[in-house]
Formats: sequence, structure tokens, C-alpha cells
Amino acid sequence: TAIAIGALKGARPTTKDAEQAYIQSYIEAKGRPRTYVRLPKAWWPKSWFAADGSPLYKDPVCVLEKSLYGHPESGPLWDKKLHKVMRKLGYLAIEGSPGVFYHPVHDADVTVYVDDFILCSIPQLEDMLWEALGGEIVFKDGKIDLERYLGVCHDFHTDKDGTFNMITSMEKYLIDAVNVFMKEAGIVNLPFVPTPSLDDIVAAEDDVTKGLFFSSCSSHLMKVLYSARLCRHDLLVTTSFLARRVSAWGANEDRRLKRLMAYIWHHADLGLHHSLHPNDLKDAVLDFSPDAELGGDPYSTRATGGSWIEISSADGKRCWPVACICKKASHTSGSTNDSETTSLVGAQDSGLKREVIPILDHLETSLKRSVKLVCKEDNTQCIALVKRGFSPAMRYLKRHAKLSLGFVHEVFFPDLDNEDAPRYNAEIKYWPSTEHKGDWMTKELNQKDFINARERAGIKKYHG
Repeated sequence: TAIAIGALKGARPTTKDAEQAYIQSYIEAKGRPRTYVRLPKAWWPKSWFAADGSPLYKDPVCVLEKSLYGHPESGPLWDKKLHKVMRKLGYLAIEGSPGVFYHPVHDADVTVYVDDFILCSIPQLEDMLWEALGGEIVFKDGKIDLERYLGVCHDFHTDKDGTFNMITSMEKYLIDAVNVFMKEAGIVNLPFVPTPSLDDIVAAEDDVTKGLFFSSCSSHLMKVLYSARLCRHDLLVTTSFLARRVSAWGANEDRRLKRLMAYIWHHADLGLHHSLHPNDLKDAVLDFSPDAELGGDPYSTRATGGSWIEISSADGKRCWPVACICKKASHTSGSTNDSETTSLVGAQDSGLKREVIPILDHLETSLKRSVKLVCKEDNTQCIALVKRGFSPAMRYLKRHAKLSLGFVHEVFFPDLDNEDAPRYNAEIKYWPSTEHKGDWMTKELNQKDFINARERAGIKKYHG
């Protein structure tokens, strides 16, 4: 989100790594319980040994003064120091978005993941802002343009008309993951396939054959899932479906995993394309496209919910994907309306409240204006239900899925007669399934539909 905001402002992202971030905070402090550590004998100071080299102590310990990697409190203590530093320097923490900060005076965003810092600022202020941060936090090296972050390669270029573009990819990471799989499988190549999924994904009920990759499937899938969440969203649904089978992995799952790896092997060079123009600064919107597939989980009665979230130009010509979701529903839906509404609101109020609105808050804080939230829904019954805000036939959702229809109604249809009522610049409107970007996050598609959905999402061939 911060990089998208930078694209709108004409800012650019630069990055630095903190030097041993955790030990820049102190665990030994007034009012805290004291922590003692043993030192390996090779690290003992000379004063701990007698003249003849024998140890003076049986099992000496030292007071731990700084937060050590591996200590359960090191992460929270570093986070506490980070927030203190950012407040001191004038940054605001973005509510609901951990590790994201905004400087209202210098109009700059900083994103922090443990020890990795990204600053989005106009070039004229970069050195001054990094210098201020460097006065409080020790960094390894000087600033560099953002090229690789959390294993994701970032390629930036600006068109002649000023459109700012970013392509994110993980080609080498994915090829390495497939090589590990092929080495275990004892193969040296995989056939070309156009999609990551098989047409027949459910095995016969009497097939209880234990799969070849029963012990290693989690490792293979987690590698792929990491890239699927960060930029290769075309892998998310198939990988998520397979991850639900790790405890019951059979020969059928072996087939499906091989198909997934074959797709990755021949499509590792795809990248996720993003684009916005500084002219979009005044009217860019946040698009939220939730969808659901009733009974979409092939091994249970649960639906599969999915969504696509992106920042778009008002005319819809440019977009910047920021998140996508694929989740098995927490309960069995009795109707399409039930599953669609659950995907929109989110069980435990997780979707709109905990995933979309924090992004909206970040945008509005940093852009210093109201940002329109556009919910694109392909189910007219769901839209009607949100408009009413209550349904006797679906009142069970509050208890069964801890889902508040009243909340989502207040977001999209606020009470204009009550000045104390919540106010959002939000709209929910019908969007046809053939153009809906959330649809492919709910099910595995046939070849034609999958390729169309992948193109629509902006995942295309890329050679860095």
C-alpha cells in the first residue's frame, strides 16, 4: 500500500536494513524481571579461569542486557522501541497496519518488517529522513533503491506519460522450489501445463493409498504458498486447496502437487503488474471484490471465500493490487447468499473490518482526503441483504459465524439523519462474474477461464 501511495505522490521507495535489530533494544530495565544466560565455554572471559587454565566457576551465568534473538520477548521489545523512535521523529502509526508509519509533515511513509525498512518519500527529502532514522537506529549500509524485499524482486519503470509501473516476481525462488521437488521425485523435467490444477481433484472414497510426498508435502506447499501470498496469486487457490489435505495426503494429492509444480516450472517468469499515475492522486479509489463458491471445498460442506483488493484509478484504466484472500468458510452455508455475505463481511468480522478498512485508513491518512471504497459484488441478493442490514432468514449468522450484517450496512448505507452515525465514502455495486477479480480466488478454473482471470489480475509474462 505504501508503494502505491508513493506512486500517486511521485515518491520512490528506498530501503535499508537495521543492524541486528533485536539487540538494539534492552531487555534489562527497571521494573522488568532479570534474565540470566549461560555462555559457551569458548566465550568465557579470561577472568573466569585460574592461572593454570582451570575454570573458577562451575556453571556461571550473566545478566542479559540486550534483547537476544530467540528470546520470546525480543520481538515485542524491539517493536516497542521502534514505535517510540517513530513517535519521537514525528511519525504516526497506522492503526490496523502493524509496522506502517506516516509522517504528516514530510508526507512520507515508512514500512518496517522486523529489520527491513522501506521509505517512500520524494527524492529531495530521502537523505534527511534516513539521517533522522539513523540517529536512532543503527543500519547496516546506506540506502538503496528497492529491488528485492522479503524475497520478492521489484522492477520499476515510468512510462512517457508519467504512469508509474511496478512488477513483482519471484522467478528464481520458484525455480529453486521446483528443483527441490524434482530431486525428491527423482525426475529431471516436467511437462508443460497451462494451469496449476487438474480437472479431477477428488479421489475415489476407497482410495486410501498413502502419498509419496506425505512426509514432505507441507515443506513443498509452504514454499509455494509464500510466493502465492506475496505476488504469484495465480498459485494461491490450488496451493491452499492442497494445504487442506496435508494430514490426509494420498496418491491423488501427489498427482495434484506434480501438476502444480509443472505449472510453476513453465510459468516461473510471470510477474504481477501494478500501475498508477500521479494524476490519480485526487480520485483513486479502493476496490474490494469479494466472492464465494458455495460448497467450494471439495472435501467438506464448507464454501470457499475469496477476494481481491486493489487501488484503482477512477476510470478503471490503472490499478495497483495490494491483497488477495482465499479461505475456507468457518461454517456450512445453506445458500449462495449466505456464502457471498460471509465472504464480504468475513467470519468473526475479519474481511471488511480487519482486512479492508485498515488499508482504507492508511490511504486516507497518507493521502489526506476521503478515499472511496468500492465493493464489487456479483450477487444481487447479497447486495439487497447489505442494503436492508438485517434478514430474519439469516439472523443465525451473528451467532454461527460472529458476523455483523449491521456493521456492513452502516459502512455502505450510513444513517444520514444521524450526525453521530458512522460515515464512510463507500459504495456497493453489482459487478458481473465474468469481470469480477475475486471470482478466481474461490475455485480452480478451466483453462480458458483461468488464463482470462490471470490476465485480468495483471499476472503476465515478465523477463527481468
